[in-house]
Amino acid sequence: MGKLSPTPLELVDQWLADLQPDHSATTLRRYASVLKRFFTWYEGEARMALALPDLNPIVLVGYRNAIQTTEATSTVNTHVSTLRSWGKWLKQQGYMADDPAARLKLVKRPAPTQPRSLTSSQVNALLRETQHNRYPRRDQAILQVLIQTGMRIGECAMLCYEDICFGEKHGSALIRSGKGNKARRVPLNSSARQALADYVAPLLGVQATLKEVAAAWPCPGSGQCPSPLWRSQRGRMTVNGMERMVSALVKSCAARDLVPAATTAHSLRHTFATRYLVTHRGDYVGLARLLGHSSLEATKIYVQPTEDELTERVERLDLNAYGG
Repeated sequence: MGKLSPTPLELVDQWLADLQPDHSATTLRRYASVLKRFFTWYEGEARMALALPDLNPIVLVGYRNAIQTTEATSTVNTHVSTLRSWGKWLKQQGYMADDPAARLKLVKRPAPTQPRSLTSSQVNALLRETQHNRYPRRDQAILQVLIQTGMRIGECAMLCYEDICFGEKHGSALIRSGKGNKARRVPLNSSARQALADYVAPLLGVQATLKEVAAAWPCPGSGQCPSPLWRSQRGRMTVNGMERMVSALVKSCAARDLVPAATTAHSLRHTFATRYLVTHRGDYVGLARLLGHSSLEATKIYVQPTEDELTERVERLDLNAYGG
């Protein structure tokens, strides 16, 4: 009686063993997970286990298209790359005459669309909601700093008193922990400074006016700076804590249809960027500097019209006989 051919599952084990000397355990687990999911999908589609003769380009394309409906582009391409590597190995080892994944293509990333920014009423709804929080002054100050500067939530969470230059007429924040470890200084307008004044005035023992808070603000290098700027019961407010706070505000407002349910802390950054370009048309360089972008390409996403704006523009074409 002849020796039975190895099953696809057994061949996966052999392939992973061959890869082990040159690949990390994490990578091998990812490969195994991808192929396990592929086998499970096939069994659900064909109502039988995958046999090696059934491994063909049509099956692989079908699997790629199936997961493309539920997974991010990067995840789909991870699966495609894994199947390509395994298919190449199967041919090299003589288990298959042709590589079934040789022409299995990666999927292209969709063109980025402009992030959806919040309207003034939606921003105000979030600010009003902070008054129901345990620390209303702190949370409103955080929201105002995010909205009025466009800084990332991680950058905001790392702020210390000594990073803030606080004046009655002007102010700025030094972001030391920017993306790519690049520091930058961003202006603090009067709305951001007043929210900060309302928050820190009781801590500094002064009235919540810009003048008094500016006079009492700890000077950098004086040893008076009670860092960090944002505090919770357990000490420094963490990025996760800040994100949870924003998420809770969004959830409460979204339940009353005051803001979109998909709103995140990053939506505040998008809102700042969009409003900045509406007010200062064409100033991509200035916006890139404020946002900490190393490339103008990342900034130009805010110039693209939204789907709603495109719909409105098409509706207003003079070709549209029924347009208003």
